[in-house]
Amino acid sequence: MAVYFLRSKHISRSNGSRVTRAAAYRAGERIRHEGTSEVFDYSSRCDIAYKEIVLPADLADRADMAWAKDRGILWNAAEHAGRRCNSRLAREWLVFLPPELTADRRHQLVQGFARELADRYRAAVDICVHQPRTGADPRNHHAHLLMSTREVTPDGLGARTRLEVSGRERHLKGISGSSRDEYLAIRARWGELTNQALECTGLSQRIDHRSLKAQGIDREPTLTMPEKVWYAERTGRSSEAGNEIRARHRERIEARELGTQALTRVIEKQRDELKSRLELEKAGGQAKKTPFGSLTREERNAYRREYYRKCREREAKNPSAAEARRAAGRRSYHLQMQKNPEAIRKARSRYRAENAEEMNRKQREYRRKNADSRNQKRREQRKARSIELQRSADARAASARGDGAKAAATRWKEYRAKQGPMGTAAESAQRWKKFRLEQKAREAALGSHQRTYQRDDADSNTPDRTRSRRRSHDLER
Repeated sequence: MAVYFLRSKHISRSNGSRVTRAAAYRAGERIRHEGTSEVFDYSSRCDIAYKEIVLPADLADRADMAWAKDRGILWNAAEHAGRRCNSRLAREWLVFLPPELTADRRHQLVQGFARELADRYRAAVDICVHQPRTGADPRNHHAHLLMSTREVTPDGLGARTRLEVSGRERHLKGISGSSRDEYLAIRARWGELTNQALECTGLSQRIDHRSLKAQGIDREPTLTMPEKVWYAERTGRSSEAGNEIRARHRERIEARELGTQALTRVIEKQRDELKSRLELEKAGGQAKKTPFGSLTREERNAYRREYYRKCREREAKNPSAAEARRAAGRRSYHLQMQKNPEAIRKARSRYRAENAEEMNRKQREYRRKNADSRNQKRREQRKARSIELQRSADARAASARGDGAKAAATRWKEYRAKQGPMGTAAESAQRWKKFRLEQKAREAALGSHQRTYQRDDADSNTPDRTRSRRRSHDLER
């Protein structure tokens, strides 16, 4: 069933956000942030159904506006235009698309809405339509419309759009109304466009942008979980914050059944509890948590190291949970490889090419740090290999002298005397056959190496050849 949902939020530098990262994620592309040379690569996404950059109608066909149709250039320009530490770099409109419409109808609906926004505010609107992911609700068709907060011109980004201007500045520029009025008008317009699309398709469903109270419907709104809580509970585990939200929602539903006065008392009580909790946190001197995106690279790496250390401590206490997490990671990786293996291979090659120096530096540090243990392992391996080779050489020399059968019989008698009575002749023959097969397999595995030594010995007296000599990495003689 079609439902109304339109949400607006700012991509702001005050909370550590970067519009280049936001655009790359929503469009499933690779964008380089020119300010810091960071590369945001989301080209492995497979749920992008449609994407386009819409410009004002009088500028769309101009040749000097080609820069605005390049996603990387456009949003790097927005990053450059916002100089303050709290600049609003873009405004995002998130809308739900009716699942009853066809894919083409949904794309046309979003295009019409984006063109109206672009023409009204002289801004660039980056459309990205997402289809439901595997395992998610199949009705979750939605679109992200990333709109620039500044007007687009052939010379670049200009002044802020009138939607971003408020208060005295609107009065000085002669703009009537308020930003809130414009926001409400946009909400109403999205409802009208959606209903027109439903009507043209011959469907009877309709949506309404007004609240339930304004529509005269007496029921509690559907429970809405915050984004972070929803992602935390997506794996099936409940969270304390989610349980509190559900408990308050149930309390309001029960109070609504008792009457308006009971509902008013419950709402006031919940507001007072929330206010007292905020005051308690403020009195306790709890520092405000710094957004992860606003941390420096060194601070982010330090945070990750501490997080990984705590994860390893938890895994040491619960190995089964750690193995389950690793298995889930392997399943996710194989699923991504099945969807788009070529994109993942290209991303790996690109990462290796861009970080070759860093990877080589880490490898050199690892070799330098573990040089003693690596050399000790090499010595043990060479010693064991030389013992096996000597045994094989002795056996072949004895066989060449002709006393191999006699020596074998002598060893067999000594072994029988030492071991005492054994099984039947058939069992002994089976054990002897198994032993000989294992011995031949070992000799075959070591044969190529031994032939190399014999070839070197045979060629040592040849004047026109140079004898190859194996050198040890740790200079052991």
